[in-house]
Amino acid sequence: MLQIEDLRKVHNGYAEYLFRWDYYMRSYMGAEEYRDGAYLRKYIAEDQAPGNQYKQRLLDTALQNHVKQTVDAYRSFIFRNEPTRSLGKLVDDPFVMEFKENADLDGTELDHFMREVMDMVIIYGGSWVGVDRPSYQVDTLAQEIDMGIRAFTTLYNPTNVRNWRYERMINGKRKLTYICVVDESYADYDVLRCWYPDRVEVYTVSKKDYASTSNGLTYGDTTANNDNIISEYGEILNYEEFANPLGWVPFIHVQSDKSFHKGIGTSPIGDVCDIQREIYNLTSELYQSIRLSSHPSIVAEPSTEVNGGAGAIITVTENTNIQPYLLQPTGASVESILNAIQQKVDAINEMTHLSAIKAVRNTPQSGVSLQVEREMLNAKLSDYSMMIEDAEKKIWKMFFAWQDIQPDDDFHVEYEDSFDLRDKHADLELYKKALELVPHNSFQHYIHDEIARLLITEEEDLQPILDEIKEDHASMGVTVPGEGTV
Repeated sequence: MLQIEDLRKVHNGYAEYLFRWDYYMRSYMGAEEYRDGAYLRKYIAEDQAPGNQYKQRLLDTALQNHVKQTVDAYRSFIFRNEPTRSLGKLVDDPFVMEFKENADLDGTELDHFMREVMDMVIIYGGSWVGVDRPSYQVDTLAQEIDMGIRAFTTLYNPTNVRNWRYERMINGKRKLTYICVVDESYADYDVLRCWYPDRVEVYTVSKKDYASTSNGLTYGDTTANNDNIISEYGEILNYEEFANPLGWVPFIHVQSDKSFHKGIGTSPIGDVCDIQREIYNLTSELYQSIRLSSHPSIVAEPSTEVNGGAGAIITVTENTNIQPYLLQPTGASVESILNAIQQKVDAINEMTHLSAIKAVRNTPQSGVSLQVEREMLNAKLSDYSMMIEDAEKKIWKMFFAWQDIQPDDDFHVEYEDSFDLRDKHADLELYKKALELVPHNSFQHYIHDEIARLLITEEEDLQPILDEIKEDHASMGVTVPGEGTV
């Protein structure tokens, strides 16, 4: 049994990345969550002005959420086609089918669960997935089926995994031997579940929240109602212990890119978050510039009577013998701010390799440039697809271990590994020119087949058309490429 001092300890990587994770998630969620982060740079004494002008500026500044666009775009490509799962003889196993339809016992289908894993990996750089099974004992299999007692998955974001430990095995492999996760969180207490190869310890601990600034990295203004809330555990209220029959810790860490810590990944959208924050600040400057240009300020002595006008009144010391006058910015900075914002948007499109699929105006690109962008995006998406496919295979392995199931050789999981982003309009124009330039019958037959494959995506609809094209050319005695003379 651990002491409260042990439960208070966190992994070095957890302490280092905690504030980054909060920043990444707020950048993805946008709206009020991003506004509460107070990522606008504050002017000197702005919060001391009448009416708290900084808070008002936060309310006036809208967010163009490029982070969410990036995450949603990657997910939509990878799950454009559902993954292929061949269960073999396991299609008759009720637990396997239930797991596929309800992976986490909360009604989440396995496809949707893997989408959530994918989102979390892209946002945080990594996520933890555990597979557990209720310890309730029954006498028969029928009772298990009736009561729904089976293994299930749980997805943990990195902020809920406080500590973990890997140990080097004799064969050199690093094995997870300990992990402590926040299983449930309430206002005044948390439920911690600590896994070991031979047991599971469950602690209910009291907690007290207090505000803390970031670890030297200022992601937001911590004086604007967005203090980072840290929980400190007080005492152990309850303790339970269960046996772990597996003999190993049923958790996996899914990550995209490695970091300096085992069990933590590097977020692919970290740089996008930073540029999005720059755009957010530039948008505020743009709003302020337009607002000040539209409504000039009046400079006058306090005793001067001024009526009407939406601008500010700037008072000067009395007895300066000045006449009231208007102070109005020229608004020349508006165009430069708009250009700076566009440069930031272009930078996001380039680093995410999404410029090839976005309709960017006044940005001419050669065919070679677009093709390179598509290939780079294809490679990135293929890496993510292989990552999520490998994660699901490991999840199934943990599920089979809990259920004591041995899958046959027909069982496999496969995700789409190629994301060919073809420009159909450009390809169709190329085929049209090719038909005009090369009137050879065999060549034309080949091009007609390629046009059909380009425009018709459903295999059941495509094949009859290909057969008709083949028959039409065969009636003319055309040599079909690869098949000889028909």
